[in-house]
Order: sequence, then structure tokens, then C-alpha cells
Amino acid sequence: MLIGTKKLISLLLGLLIIVAMADVLTSCGSQGKIQLKIYNAASLIVPFQACEKEFEFKYPDIDVMLEGHGSVQVIRSITELNKEVDLAAVADGQLIPLLMYQTRMPDNRGPYADWYIKFATNRLGIAYTASSLYSSEITADNWYTIMSRPDVRIGLADPGIDSLGYRALMAIQLSEDYYQDDTIFKKLIINNFNAGFDVVKDNGITTINVPKLVKPNQKRVFLRSYSIQLLALLESGDIDYAFEYESVARQRGLKFLELPAAIDLSSPDYSDRYKKVRVKLGFQRFASVVPEFDGAPIIYGITIPGNAPHQKEAIMFLKVLLGADGQLILTENYQPPLLPAQADDINKVPAELRSLLK
Repeated sequence: MLIGTKKLISLLLGLLIIVAMADVLTSCGSQGKIQLKIYNAASLIVPFQACEKEFEFKYPDIDVMLEGHGSVQVIRSITELNKEVDLAAVADGQLIPLLMYQTRMPDNRGPYADWYIKFATNRLGIAYTASSLYSSEITADNWYTIMSRPDVRIGLADPGIDSLGYRALMAIQLSEDYYQDDTIFKKLIINNFNAGFDVVKDNGITTINVPKLVKPNQKRVFLRSYSIQLLALLESGDIDYAFEYESVARQRGLKFLELPAAIDLSSPDYSDRYKKVRVKLGFQRFASVVPEFDGAPIIYGITIPGNAPHQKEAIMFLKVLLGADGQLILTENYQPPLLPAQADDINKVPAELRSLLK
């Protein structure tokens, strides 16, 4: 039986109203969710995306909003630009006390942070592909020679934005003592950048002074704001080698050359050796802090900034990250969790988290 024209129009209008109401309800439901904003080091993007899925499955009324940046930029966004972020996670935990404890929030409400949790580790090495020049020759004994060849193109992260950038400089400098070759830093860095890089040795400490303007020779060295941006250059063949964290290279399926523990910033056993090198930036990126970074084992840090609008939900996310589920996610993504996680001052950490910490 045919439906009359008026009845058909009424049915269609009814359907349109139902669809419109559904859209409104969906929109309201989405808008009604608490948005938990997390700024994280770019090297944490993959494991944090997995943690996001796990967390949102447990807490469907919370929408996790991840933003990946270089670690220095993560903190600068909070302390210099006063972004309201619920969690800040960086690849160098030392940045938090250095840059957040000493910087006060507007209206003198106290520092941006006064505690942080050390929750993961990593290893610095060299990422490359089967198509990289001399990929069949490179080893832990000759990498600096291979990468010094005039036809080889290498990638570095900006030391003023990404902690891996200044860590790569440290590893290159530490390699001079390890391989007993005092020309390595000059061949890889000084000869391939504009004038301004300077290495000063005093009382057993080697300080690498980074110029205000870091401009590489684009025929040999490619500089990017974040280390993760170098991956596309590797995969396209625009560069042959890049200093990277092991977790990032493994996640991407790249070849990874492990460097000796004495220079890869991975082992607490070599802490005394690592701290013999320091990187000093030639520009004042932060208003109130001297930008100097000492060599140390790679330890990731996370904190809840003092101006975080959703501190309760941030604590809930940390419980997932630091608990068994989070540890498994980190491990599965080649990001070794620190077991147990540690606090620099456990008495200042929220009480709900203390049972998960050393």
C-alpha cells in the first residue's frame, strides 16, 4: 500500500528531527566529558596513546587530550605561556625541578610544581634503515667514523627544544674519551654547524656551549625541533642516520645501533662518567633559569602542574600509568618502566599515589 504524500513528508520530518536530536545528545555528551589535557615528550606519544585507550575504557566520562612536544617545550608551554595542563611528562626528569620549582605561577600562588615522579628509562643510540649509506658496515666501534664521511647525512634534534638534542651532544662528547679520539665532536658537530659551538674543559667537566643561533650545514646535518620529526627523513632516505631513543626506533621498526653503556646515558653505573659533560645553551629560553643541563642517566619524569584544572583526574591517570596496566603498556612499547617508580619527595606527592612509589 502506497503512503500518502503528506504522511511521507511527516515521516521524513520525524526522522530528521530524531537524527538532529541524536546529534545534539551526542554533542552534549562529548562536551559533557572532562577533558584531561596532557603535554608529553614526543618520544612518549605511542605508549601514552595506548594508556589513553586503557584509561578512557575505564573512565568513559573523561576525554584524554594528548599533545606531544620536545621536553623543554612541554615545560615552557606551562611556565612561560601559562598553559593550563593537567599532566606534564618529559624525557628528562631533571627539567621539572630545574624549570618548574623555580618558576612561580601568576599572583604568587606558588611554584608550578614541587614534586615529580620518575617513571621510565631509555637508551640513546643511532637509528637508521637498510638503505642508509654504509648500513652494512656500521658498528658500535666505528659509527663515529661512518657518520663523519662527507657523503653521509645525519639528523639531530634541536638542543634548545628537545632533551634528546642536548643528550646527543653529550653522547658525542663522551665518545671522545671512550674511543680515545679527541676529534669526534669537531668532525660531527663543529665542522657541520655555523661558528659558535665551543667546548671548554675545566676541573674535569667538559662544557658544550651551544650558540644562540644553531644553523647546520644542510648538506650534511639536518636539525629538527623534535627528534621524532627525524623519523620521516630517515624513512624517505633524506638522511642516513639520526640520534634517537631506542623506544622510538623500535616502535617505528627502524634499525637501531646500540652504543656502549659508557656513552648511551642509560646506566646508573656510569653516572659519574656522564656528569663530566654539560650542555649550556647560548640563549635565555626561560626567563628565570640558567639553561644548563648536566649529563645523567635517562630518566623520564611526570608531574601535575600547580595550575592543573583537573588534579583529581590527573591522579587517576597516574594510577593507571604507574600501575600494572601502565607498566605493561610501557614494556610492550619498548619503553622500560622504572620499577618501582620513584618520587623526588614522596611527602609532597598526592597521598593516593604513594603506595605505587619507592
